[in-house]
Amino acid sequence: MAARRLPVALCSQFRTIGERDVIRGKTRLQLFLPDDMSRRLAAMAKSQRRARSDLLVEMVEAWITRRTAPQIDDRLVARLDRIARAVEEGNRETAIVSHSLQRFIRHQLIYSSALPQPGPDAQAAGERRYQMFLESISRLIGGAAAPTPPRNGAES
Repeated sequence: MAARRLPVALCSQFRTIGERDVIRGKTRLQLFLPDDMSRRLAAMAKSQRRARSDLLVEMVEAWITRRTAPQIDDRLVARLDRIARAVEEGNRETAIVSHSLQRFIRHQLIYSSALPQPGPDAQAAGERRYQMFLESISRLIGGAAAPTPPRNGAES
């Protein structure tokens, strides 16, 4: 069998191993496809104006990439589990704070009903404190830093 001659422009891409010509950086593999699949591959290559081997390389790459996807999914599931645990912890802390506030308010309502009616000065001071409380809550909701608690005697 006579050796084939390659155009000079292609010679730099090939190297010869024994009697085989090999493209640098690629290995030649043989693949036996069923006739129907071979016809579909040829039709796809013709419609896309690409070489069948290029399509096969792309398909094998997609298959290998898809096969490694479960490893990525496992890492993603682990992260999502950590996030879910953090959210559950935050929900639990919120429930504790909410329950504590509910008990404090109930306590205040029960015991303040037994006290005599406050005078106008006490009502005005209570209204100022309540407005300061509402302003601090609105700052917290707006994203500002947590307010610093007043020192003893600093509030009026």
